[in-house]
Amino acid sequence: MSAMETAQQAIDLILHQGLRETKARHNNVLKLEKAIPGKQNKHGAIAMYRSKAQMAKSWGTIYTSKEAVYDNYATSTHWTPNVFNYLTYTDAAKHYVKGAKEQNLSQINTLVVDVDYRDSEERQAKFAEVWDTAMLDVQFMPTLILATQKGYHIYYVFDEPVFVRRHANGKLPAVRAAKAIAKSLKDFYAQKLPAVDVTCNSFGIFRVPRPDNIEYFEPKMTVDFQALMTWSINFANDQHQIKPQNTQRSFYARRASRQIDQPWFQALINQTDIDQNVGYGRHNTIFTLALACYSSNVSQAQCFDILDEFNSNLNHPLATQHVQKVINDAYSGQFHAASREYVNALLETWVPDADRRVYLQRSQTTWYKYAKPRTERVNSHVHEWQADLMAYFSQRTSRDNNWFTRTSLRHISKELNICLGSLTKALKELIDQGLVYREKGHGRQATMFATRSSLLQHAMALKQAQRLNYWLMVARFLDPTEQLLALQRFSLTSDPNTTEFEQLRLVDTG
Repeated sequence: MSAMETAQQAIDLILHQGLRETKARHNNVLKLEKAIPGKQNKHGAIAMYRSKAQMAKSWGTIYTSKEAVYDNYATSTHWTPNVFNYLTYTDAAKHYVKGAKEQNLSQINTLVVDVDYRDSEERQAKFAEVWDTAMLDVQFMPTLILATQKGYHIYYVFDEPVFVRRHANGKLPAVRAAKAIAKSLKDFYAQKLPAVDVTCNSFGIFRVPRPDNIEYFEPKMTVDFQALMTWSINFANDQHQIKPQNTQRSFYARRASRQIDQPWFQALINQTDIDQNVGYGRHNTIFTLALACYSSNVSQAQCFDILDEFNSNLNHPLATQHVQKVINDAYSGQFHAASREYVNALLETWVPDADRRVYLQRSQTTWYKYAKPRTERVNSHVHEWQADLMAYFSQRTSRDNNWFTRTSLRHISKELNICLGSLTKALKELIDQGLVYREKGHGRQATMFATRSSLLQHAMALKQAQRLNYWLMVARFLDPTEQLLALQRFSLTSDPNTTEFEQLRLVDTG
């Protein structure tokens, strides 16, 4: 398959059926599509941009068909991979695109992690680190990795699009769930890669797949939304539990306080060296400060006066019209207040000597309940047993024992102090998710266990040529269990001649 065909396949996989197949001028084709029973001819829209500079000005082109996208993607740099109900232009010349808001989403096709380094040289030097994090550390393998000017966009494409439906109360539960998943993904990556932009818009603008920027693409590695949601919930719970529980675990109330009166606001408003830096630059700072003013009932005109003075004091200020646009977005009513995660990222970037325990005071108008630590509870959750199992297997699988451990369920139950019923349930879910491989022993032989991570680590340590053939082999399988079977065969094959035979046997010669 040529590089051009690969890029088109990636675009088609991401868009699903969110756009028409053909341009509107092909009336006969459209009529034929409508006449076919069960044929959906959805009229969604996406935007594409020909440069990063035009993207920053919202100067783009609206497309409503895949045919039009295929005709123009090679000359575009950015796009909105998630489909909107409609998009419009704000000027008669049809240059400036409007409507790319989460409230206007039609379907969510993918979530993207943005890794942004200082320059292209650092990006190239860090590729192995990004690759190992994406392939080894995250439970779900990415579908696509694109090289950007200074980093990478890591795509997780859903196997089925998530359609956005508005409830009677006006809420968008699909959007809310997808945002939570996106946050977990970015937070997880940020633990391994400090260059991850945790503040980027989850449904915003990203690099478009092109022949010159695809670093990795495996169309069979799409992600199930429900499975990713389960992982996100478990990850968020784990993160909450590892936080220090210094606060009294009870319900209590505090007196109200405005965000503009909180220490972090003063810490940011007094900075003068804020510039473009790994996603936490001037735009994000001004937007966060504007949201704080909005939540504190500061008038929009007064907010502009405050932030215009702040912008003027910067060593590299924004243009005044950009400041006004950011404030307009903050006062649009789509947001309620400044996000704690954004404030945390901005303080870490621009106020390195700040005591965040003081600056990051929680809003004092909220009630909180803190969960008990696991040591103080009688019962444990299934995901906690699963974490114990993964740690147990990881400690006992290595190169010395061929990446497997031989043991029995009763032995594991005794060592981890888990009843057999809970152990069986937790283990079954890990096997179904493709995280653990089990091979039952025959007769008196003990059962063998291995983790996907241990087998991957062995495969990734092999020579480049063998590694490439390994990925070709994994691509032949769809089911997670079958993927692990392939990993097992590949990891245990030490004879070079046997390895070569196994690799050739998988080549499709038909």
